[in-house]
Amino acid sequence: MSGRSTTHAGAHDPVPTWTPRLGDLAYDSATDQVGVVVDTPGAEVQEYRLRPESGGAECEWAAAADGSTLTPAAS
Repeated sequence: MSGRSTTHAGAHDPVPTWTPRLGDLAYDSATDQVGVVVDTPGAEVQEYRLRPESGGAECEWAAAADGSTLTPAAS
């Protein structure tokens, strides 16, 4: 052993393997819903916004900005 220890910052943090884009169909594990991504985090938006496939802006919901609860959904 060299006496040197190796640590990885955030080694236990979830690593997103998929970055949702506008129009993508995503499953949100936090809400157990599938929806279309209608907004993504950026300068003016602080989270992902999703809407049911059937539409309805009044039914939109927010998902975490890091996308950690979102995975691709089968269409």
